[in-house]
Amino acid sequence: MKKQFYETSIDFIYNKPSQENINWLKANAKPMPIDQNFRIKSLHSYKDIKLKGVLNLMYTRTALVIKLNQILEHLPHNFSFLIFDAFRTIETQFDLFRYIYEQQKDLHPALSHEELFAITKEFIVHPAEKSLYEIPPHNSGGALDLTLALDGQALNMGTDFDCVSECSQTIWFEQDYIQGAGYTKDEWFAIRKNRRLLFNAMKRAGFVNYTAEWWHYDLGDCHWAKTLDLDWYYPSLESELLE
Repeated sequence: MKKQFYETSIDFIYNKPSQENINWLKANAKPMPIDQNFRIKSLHSYKDIKLKGVLNLMYTRTALVIKLNQILEHLPHNFSFLIFDAFRTIETQFDLFRYIYEQQKDLHPALSHEELFAITKEFIVHPAEKSLYEIPPHNSGGALDLTLALDGQALNMGTDFDCVSECSQTIWFEQDYIQGAGYTKDEWFAIRKNRRLLFNAMKRAGFVNYTAEWWHYDLGDCHWAKTLDLDWYYPSLESELLE
């Protein structure tokens, strides 16, 4: 199965889930700490940088934990998942938007507030803006930021998690090798294989990818529903966890 994932190009054509699949997602909607398996490790990236509103445990919905375990059954035993982020409070969503905005301001001091705001929105939903998503994907508990590891070491995916760069686009390394882009030819093709492995493993399990971020995958949230032209998606998970 791993070889098949490597050899299949990344494409964003997904099969719609059946009503039975949707009913299964509904039936497995309870919140659950994500690291229920020694092959799934939460890195708690936003707790480390002290963003506001971050919980002590990393949660997602039960359905997503089950799916991750199913994916691992099809990979060799020395592969594992590293989880950067899962459920995210609205407070954390606001603070992360501010954090990325300030990063961009440091990188592009000549840009206006409007230009910086627009760049930031390419990488994170502003929770006050309802025109794109009624519920920010991470707030629903249906979004995961993750990567694969081999023998405990994260695979080379070409950029760091949360890197605001065109190289973070999931299909970036599907194009022909670009000399002078900062990668050797061997690195380029290794990154392509690694991204294909992650993408195709997640896609096979029913996830969809946010195309600007190789690390972001959705199942049952509003981005998943919009991508698949579905009416149903998970509500916010916040009230269940913080009540």
